[in-house]
Amino acid sequence: MSGIVRTRNASRRLSARLLTASAGAALLVGSMPAALQAEPSRQGGCTVGVSWNNFQEERWAKWDEPAIKAALAEGGANYVSNDAKSSAETQASNVENLISQGANVLIILAQDGTAIKPAVASAVSQGIPVIAYDRLIEDPNALYITFDNVEVGRMEARAVFGAQPKGNYVVIKGNKADANADFLRGGYDDVIKSAVNSGDIKIVGETYTDNWDPSKAQTEMEQFLTQAENKVDAVLAENDGMAGGVVSALAGQGLAGRVPVSGQDGDAPALNRVALGLQTVDVWKDARMLGKAAGESAVQLCGGTTSDQVSGAKPFTTPGNNTLNSILLTPQPINVTTLNLVLDAGWISQATLCQGVPSGSVAVCP
Repeated sequence: MSGIVRTRNASRRLSARLLTASAGAALLVGSMPAALQAEPSRQGGCTVGVSWNNFQEERWAKWDEPAIKAALAEGGANYVSNDAKSSAETQASNVENLISQGANVLIILAQDGTAIKPAVASAVSQGIPVIAYDRLIEDPNALYITFDNVEVGRMEARAVFGAQPKGNYVVIKGNKADANADFLRGGYDDVIKSAVNSGDIKIVGETYTDNWDPSKAQTEMEQFLTQAENKVDAVLAENDGMAGGVVSALAGQGLAGRVPVSGQDGDAPALNRVALGLQTVDVWKDARMLGKAAGESAVQLCGGTTSDQVSGAKPFTTPGNNTLNSILLTPQPINVTTLNLVLDAGWISQATLCQGVPSGSVAVCP
């Protein structure tokens, strides 16, 4: 209930800012029917601030930001942003900076879901709604928008388990401070836990990876290979960047293409690895859908819609036992037989997808 009350407060505070912008605007708004007053963002009075955790990652600039900007422009809202460059401390100050720039709604891609909580609480106390973008922030007042990351984990594990139902597994997880790393791991358990319990699968290495860093994932995989004397039969890597590091480590031991490897995000190099037979599955999360959903939701929040009434929002219980309103989008697993889906969607060019792939070895690479 507190999230709804605070979102209503946000609407009142936004209305106050808009009404005091100029005397003429105040008179105009006062004369409008209530239905029109309910959407101030469509009158150009809404500013949405986006706090990126690390804008150097290709995905954010290539897919997410353009989709957010397009949705905001369609709703008549303005866009401002900043980049934390992988620093939780910088991100906290960046949020305050966005508020000082007049942000009426915040979209936060959290570097550290715990460290950002005081900044989120501060924003909410000022009547500014917050969207937790792609990564969970354990604040019941935030609107959480992401793909179903437990299902992403299941999709990765189904593909790898289908290719290698027995043997020695390595699990390369993402950043410990990112709840997605544990959501994905939970999805893995839904698929492989019974085989682990029966002894069919032995986990010979498992670790979190700071900042989902591919180079660190490569080092981790090299260490696990050494410890297991190269007797690794499958790798569950939680995203494509780390899967690239894993494949590099496997290649160093002549195992690339012989050991099933998972990933997610639909990164171009990973999709190429799927075509080359070096990565078993790439769970595609069309970031354009995510950005569009976040932008449209921000416009609704600016217009006074409470988070529980945002289109598509449903209650979500977090690992911290908080209940957030959330929008969970559905991902799509891509394997060598479904590469046509990303091609047909314009996500990747055939030249990029098929680079180095022997002609005719894959249906989409004639």
